[in-house]
Amino acid sequence: MTKKGFTLIELMVVIAIMGILGVMITSFDFNKKTDVEKRDRFVEKVSSIMHSNNIAMTSGKGIKMGVNIVNPTSIRMVFSSGAIITNYYSGDIIIWLGDSISSPFFGESGYDLGNFYYINKNESTGSVMNPFNIIYTPGGNISFSGADTGIDTAVQIGMSVGFRAMKYNITFDKRSAIFLAK
Repeated sequence: MTKKGFTLIELMVVIAIMGILGVMITSFDFNKKTDVEKRDRFVEKVSSIMHSNNIAMTSGKGIKMGVNIVNPTSIRMVFSSGAIITNYYSGDIIIWLGDSISSPFFGESGYDLGNFYYINKNESTGSVMNPFNIIYTPGGNISFSGADTGIDTAVQIGMSVGFRAMKYNITFDKRSAIFLAK
């Protein structure tokens, strides 16, 4: 009479295979984003900060800072290849530090912010050395400032935003506060 069953070797092989499959399943990141999704998230973050500052100055309702509400005389966004910093001003005095994001963006290398450029009314273009400012004032007035000549008279400012090889150009038109995508 023969006894049917599994040998110890067969059981160990099955357990090893199940262990390997278990490790593979638990280490799989179901929320992993593709390069395109990471680029789009970065573009949305940059656009969102610029858009919210424009709304804050055109609404005239003030900005909640802690438990107080203040009415800044301007909001200045400083752009550089390593950071975007928002400051709220009363005259020339900073009264509140707003949104800021800096490199490494989202705690991960590979995000890129740079290749800043401007476009004038006559469609002439130029590159912008960083840092430069976008200044929002009450009533929806928007201006640009920086070290480069030509940026003060520019009507659009643009930048390359992306993740690794996936790049996207954002152009911001100060006349209409509209973002143009390229």
